[in-house]
Amino acid sequence: MRLAVISDLHLDINRLDVPEVAHKMADYLLKEQIAVYVLAGDSFNSLAKTREFVRQLNALLSSKVRVFYLAGNHEMGDGLSFEKYEEHLSDGYLHNQSIDLGAYRIIGNNGWYDYSFDHGQHDAATIGRFKKSFWYDRRIKQTMTDQKRAVLSQQQVKRAVNEARRSGQKPLIITHFSPDGQLVETIPFSKSKLAILKAYLGSEAFGEQLVAAHVPVVVSGHIHWRMPKHRIAETTFYNASLGYETKRIHEWSQKDFMTEWKKRLLILDL
Repeated sequence: MRLAVISDLHLDINRLDVPEVAHKMADYLLKEQIAVYVLAGDSFNSLAKTREFVRQLNALLSSKVRVFYLAGNHEMGDGLSFEKYEEHLSDGYLHNQSIDLGAYRIIGNNGWYDYSFDHGQHDAATIGRFKKSFWYDRRIKQTMTDQKRAVLSQQQVKRAVNEARRSGQKPLIITHFSPDGQLVETIPFSKSKLAILKAYLGSEAFGEQLVAAHVPVVVSGHIHWRMPKHRIAETTFYNASLGYETKRIHEWSQKDFMTEWKKRLLILDL
């Protein structure tokens, strides 16, 4: 059975024709005989728009492909409360939910960040000030510290991994924020002062947790930087983000969206 995952489509920022994209995606997913398709966050700057896009895809796919989605930080910036994103918002919302596909249990979690990828280069106050001044996440309504939110996410995943093992299923994690320290360390920031952005990319502790738990497959997004899959002990890490192609920012390697999407789409035969 085939699983497909993509993250960071940014369909609104990239100024794409959404109905056209939905039709072309649906045709390709059917041709490739995909069983489950997961949008791993940052599809739009609005959870409602992401949910509507998933509805459109489901209508086109007629249950031949099951479509699920996570909320990235861009969906979380649309004004809803933290508690709302923790709810079971719809059947396709995969945060803190699991689905079985063959021998695997796909465990979805939005994830979060805890500043650990900064490796102590900046104190928490400096990281907080930078976030409130420049980072998109300043508009997200928080009810706890970033560190506590990251721990909550890790606890949710730990419970789901243990439940998968009790059920005889192999855990496969899909999350928006990165637990992949090797990927973070390869990012070539154009200015040294921008290295503070590592604080908001994910959680080193989360990655260590997944490796210690012998989770075989981890898929994340959020980081618009290309790096091949790589293995740490028994865990293989993938990044499935697509990224921006605007007047100011050029992150695609292909000239058009669908060609880039097909290249970045992660397809796993499970």
